[in-house]
Formats: sequence, structure tokens, C-alpha cells
Amino acid sequence: MRLLTLPGAAGALGVLAALTFATPVSAHTALSGSSPGDKAEVSAVEEVVLTFNEEVRSARVVVQDAAEKRAHRGTAKIDGNEVVQKVRANLAPGEYTVGYRVISGDGHPVSGSLTFTLKPGAETTDGASAPATASASPSAVADTEGGGTRWLMVGAGLAAGVGFGLLITMRRRRDA
Repeated sequence: MRLLTLPGAAGALGVLAALTFATPVSAHTALSGSSPGDKAEVSAVEEVVLTFNEEVRSARVVVQDAAEKRAHRGTAKIDGNEVVQKVRANLAPGEYTVGYRVISGDGHPVSGSLTFTLKPGAETTDGASAPATASASPSAVADTEGGGTRWLMVGAGLAAGVGFGLLITMRRRRDA
């Protein structure tokens, strides 16, 4: 008595491959807040603080004025899920763009930008904890995406296909 047919064996192999190569679903790191907040109007700023929803391994932050002149000083400092970038003293009033590129704990690069307006003497309307939206980043910060999981899934699909092909070939040889 035959317990497993060819379609049953192929299905069992597919389920086994899916379970073997399954990876947990992981959301990418995302900016959850900033100070100054996105589109905030501030009377003074000494540093930009970017807060992410998970730890960051490395970071590059670029602060530029409307003429794309550098407004930051030094390199960004990482403290868990926060990235702090100092800005130059005595910035001129105007709009500034903060571009960032971080490498998350899972190795994926994440980038985006936000803006704030410096209006000395004005009342501060700082949306400090408001999440900034990821958008086109300044030219100094590159945006790339990793694809390791995608290639793992392609490999799993190929392995399942080869296994199914071998089952069909073995069945044909046995029937001949």
C-alpha cells in the first residue's frame, strides 16, 4: 500500500523547504522622531537628534542650508536608537535640510530627510517628537537598499524546483 503519491511528496517537499528557509518578518528601521521636528520653526539649534524605532549601527547625517552649504560640524554620534549631529554656531536664518543614512541592526541601509526653519527671535514651534517623513535625501547622502533576504528566498525557490524536478524524473524512470 502506497502512503505517499508523487503530488503528495512534492507538496511535502515544498512545505519542508518553506519551513526550512522561512525567516522571521522584520520591519526595517524607521525614523520615529526628531528634534527639531520635521517642518519645525525654531529660534535656535545646537544639534539635531534623530530617534529611530530600533538600534542603529552606523550613521551619516548632513545638515545643509538652502544653498546646500554644510551647516553641521563633526560626525554624528550614535547612542542606541538615537543619532546626534552637532551644527555650526551662529547659523543664518533660513530653511535647513537634514539628510540621514543609517545602517540598522539587521544591516539594512535606511535614508531620508527632513527640514526645519531657523527664525531667531521667533517663538519656537518645534514638533520635537513628531515623526519625520522619509523623502529624497540631500545629494551628499546616498540611498541604497540591501537585498539579502530576497536572494535567500530565490535560492529556496530554486531548491524546491530542483527537488520537484528530481521527483518527476524519478517517477518517469520507474514507470518506464
